[in-house]
Amino acid sequence: MQHTAHHPARPWYKEPWPWILFGLPAVSVVVGIFFLMAAIKSDDGLVTDDYYKKGKAINMELRRDKAAAQMGLSAQLMFGSDGRSLRLVTASKVKLPDTLSLRMIHPAQDDYDLSAVMTMAGPNLYQGILPKIPVNANHWYVQLEDHDKKWRIQGEWKPGSGQMVMLGQPHLEPAEH
Repeated sequence: MQHTAHHPARPWYKEPWPWILFGLPAVSVVVGIFFLMAAIKSDDGLVTDDYYKKGKAINMELRRDKAAAQMGLSAQLMFGSDGRSLRLVTASKVKLPDTLSLRMIHPAQDDYDLSAVMTMAGPNLYQGILPKIPVNANHWYVQLEDHDKKWRIQGEWKPGSGQMVMLGQPHLEPAEH
């Protein structure tokens, strides 16, 4: 009679296959929770419920752009070496108010948008300070407007191209006051 050696059975937790079979779904659940948290945390803000109101608002914005063009308004915005201080040189056919509103709009995250009040420091010269240094982005949208929101000029700043941005269409006529 042949005698076979009998090895005692190993407990299941010492075998590799149960861990592989349980591990794949567990990793999928962890990755799914990670992506769910990322989706909840970062609101893209791209969907609107009231398209009619948005369309009317766009028409109002276009009227403001045309009003600025009729005023012959343009400006050159320069950023200081500290990343926060601003200097604005304007050209206009009409006298501008003592303070203007400047908005820097991040192209993807509205949490990074910045605003500054530009105060007149001399003829055709305004100064202001951003509340913080703008985060790194390939480009920013920059808007300058009066506090009554009757006009606005805009431009696009690409930090890699320098510390200056042109707003509106430059005009060759000198500013009148």
